[in-house]
Amino acid sequence: MRRLALGFVLLVMVAPAAVFAASKPPAGALSIEGGRGVIVVRANGGLLGRVAHGSVELVDLSPGDSWRPTLNGSAKARRVSAKGSNLTFRILGGDYRLVVRGDGISVSARGTGSVTLLGIPSVLSGDTGIYSTDLEADCQDNPDQCEPIPMTITRVPFGKSDTPANQHP
Repeated sequence: MRRLALGFVLLVMVAPAAVFAASKPPAGALSIEGGRGVIVVRANGGLLGRVAHGSVELVDLSPGDSWRPTLNGSAKARRVSAKGSNLTFRILGGDYRLVVRGDGISVSARGTGSVTLLGIPSVLSGDTGIYSTDLEADCQDNPDQCEPIPMTITRVPFGKSDTPANQHP
């Protein structure tokens, strides 16, 4: 009888953890290099990046966790924004929204979510930068694995998500 009761207690404790683990979507990836235009990321997971010249707004959408946005090396409040040159930013966990406008945009993210892209071509080269949502791609080291940032508003999911691709915001 004790074994049966112990087995039942273990089942009650393990089953919810197994259901939670099974329902958590697998992590995906986002890589952007040399971006020029507007990039909006809404996701859960970690993100780091930089912009050579432009503006950054990073909002922590899960303020109850221990992760805080960091801008130029300093941990900040729930919402951070800045304009200027050589801006670096990161958030290492939780839900967040990032809006970057400018040129020289580089972003690396792991988790689940979507990115909305709007490339603005360079006057001299017509380049908008490159991106990939392939888990194995790295646009900095292997640019041939990446696609040009589109010049029309394009929404692309990464990781396991219910968000359909190419949906306008």
